[in-house]
Amino acid sequence: MEYYNYIIILTWAALVLLCVLTFENARMTGKEKRSLYLTYLVVALAAMAECIGLWFNGDPTKPTWLLRMVKTFDYILTPIAGGALAAQLHQKTVLRKIMQGVLVVNVIFQIVAAFTGWMLVVDAENHYSHGPAYIAYIVLYTLIILLALVEFALYGQRFRKQNKASLYLTIVLALGGIAIQEFLGYRVAYLAIALAMAMMYIHNAEFVQLVADDSLREQRVQIMLSQIRPHFIYNSLSSISALCETDPKTAQELTDDFSEYLRSQLDAIETEKQLPFERVLEQVGFYVKLEQARFGDRVKVLYDIRVNRFSLPTMTLQPLVENAIRYGICKRETGGTVWISSYETESAYCVEIKDDGVGFDVKSVPSSGRSHIGIKNVRERLSTYGDSLEIMSKPGVGTTAKIVVPKGNSRENKGL
Repeated sequence: MEYYNYIIILTWAALVLLCVLTFENARMTGKEKRSLYLTYLVVALAAMAECIGLWFNGDPTKPTWLLRMVKTFDYILTPIAGGALAAQLHQKTVLRKIMQGVLVVNVIFQIVAAFTGWMLVVDAENHYSHGPAYIAYIVLYTLIILLALVEFALYGQRFRKQNKASLYLTIVLALGGIAIQEFLGYRVAYLAIALAMAMMYIHNAEFVQLVADDSLREQRVQIMLSQIRPHFIYNSLSSISALCETDPKTAQELTDDFSEYLRSQLDAIETEKQLPFERVLEQVGFYVKLEQARFGDRVKVLYDIRVNRFSLPTMTLQPLVENAIRYGICKRETGGTVWISSYETESAYCVEIKDDGVGFDVKSVPSSGRSHIGIKNVRERLSTYGDSLEIMSKPGVGTTAKIVVPKGNSRENKGL
């Protein structure tokens, strides 16, 4: 059984690695982490109890009572280790309560059996064999496995087909290791359980990512809806309609711009990737033309684009330009100017949106209001990709918003 020492070492190594991964997981709460730590500890102790029992078996120098105690812990912890795998599903169901009840019954049974010899028979040379009540233990253990199988089956119903396959193969891995140990005599059950727990960790991490992706997708929808507002559509169409008789050519151009604007907003929902800055600037241009059609000479926009070989998350530049126009220069009776510029430093690409509008006091930003909520959303989207947003403003002077995109993050558009 010398090989079993290496099996135990690999099992413990896998559990330690899982502890490290859990510790590094910033998405987990402290309670979730403590639950996993306890689960891994139970499996580690169960594997160690089985290993020590094998070391003591046939060693007359070890006290018989110590061998009985070690094997009692083995018989108590082994079913708990099996239930611990199902515990990673984080479900509060009737089956979970039944499983906990069966585990409690097994603990009581093993404690009584330790003093009666029902589970273990030890001869004069300290060799142990199964006692007359061992079959009762097998029944309890099998019941726990069946309950775990049902839990996995029910839990898997919430996933797509490909996610179900990985989940079910995880339980097959654990059961395969247990079967090999019970029927073929190769003690690999705990290694299989540890590997299954690693697969469960990966599965849960993927599920959390799917939830995060759904949340991001919903956020993109909300951003789009906040940008394509009914009154903006109405005002744009009214401006186009007014030009149809007096300036048909300009009306046609604005209709094309309006169509491109709507298309760009819908594209922002479909793509999860960032867009080249040139493309983002093009989308902003459609929006600016529509606003200029409505406000006329009150809206002036000047560009100073010195660099464009980088990318930006969708729906980050336009909200800042919109704030500059609607809540900056258009708050003045005579309007004003918005400057959009880009440049690079040694460490980053920068995009500035500056206006000479009414400005505001950055130290007393209200907790509500469309413009400031928009800034918050933009800042959150930029931070998702490691970018940042700086806002500088002075009442009566104007506002400057600066997007900073760090270099060296594989987001440069080479050749542009």
